[in-house]
Amino acid sequence: MERANYIPKTWELPEAIRKRLGATVGRQRLMNEEDHLLLILHQVPRTEDDEVRTAVVFWRNPADEWKSAPGGGGLGGLEAHIASYRTAIHQLDEEVESAKLPRQYFEIMRRIHPLQRATRHMLDAIQATRLALPDDTRIINMRDQAADLDRGIELIADDAKAGMDFTLAESASQQAVSAELANREARRLNRLAAFFFPLATLVAIFGMSPPEEIYGKPGFWEVIGAGILLGLIVYTLVAVRERKSR
Repeated sequence: MERANYIPKTWELPEAIRKRLGATVGRQRLMNEEDHLLLILHQVPRTEDDEVRTAVVFWRNPADEWKSAPGGGGLGGLEAHIASYRTAIHQLDEEVESAKLPRQYFEIMRRIHPLQRATRHMLDAIQATRLALPDDTRIINMRDQAADLDRGIELIADDAKAGMDFTLAESASQQAVSAELANREARRLNRLAAFFFPLATLVAIFGMSPPEEIYGKPGFWEVIGAGILLGLIVYTLVAVRERKSR
């Protein structure tokens, strides 16, 4: 079986625990065998990790001595690990507060979801440790800290989703207003075109002759008047059709 490289070689874990360790980290969990506790957690997830999690492990031997890897410190290392989650969650909270565009909210939510899952599973593992060591006040305090982080990341996720929904609705409303303005301008242009089209056609016909000849032709002004009258008729028909189509 391939060795679990995330476990230090110097740790004297019982065989009951070692045989439960895979080559990869797996889920966050507590192993309790033969008075040995092995707490396996994940480092703060990042989007560039591509769902590959890095282990942070804490071992308590029967002598009530805690060790941790890859960093040292024992229970102090566990407190620092929880603090790293607190820092990441606080940063996301600030980014949600400053986000304005749907794309910004989307990028934040991509990072929130894996962090939210990791925080919840970390809480479950620390809660299992608290049940295994019911009288250890430091573990109780860290369990409470993890619970606060779990509630905090849930609220941030809700805020990010609400912010995205609002910006999308606002953008859709602005687009609808812009489309209505464009339609109004198009209707005005249609009416102007309808009014001048008959007259423009007549002018184009008369424009084939020199101006001094056009003005002197009999019926010229009557034709111009007829063109304007036709323009008014077409304009009215177009306006009535637009009202009916609304």
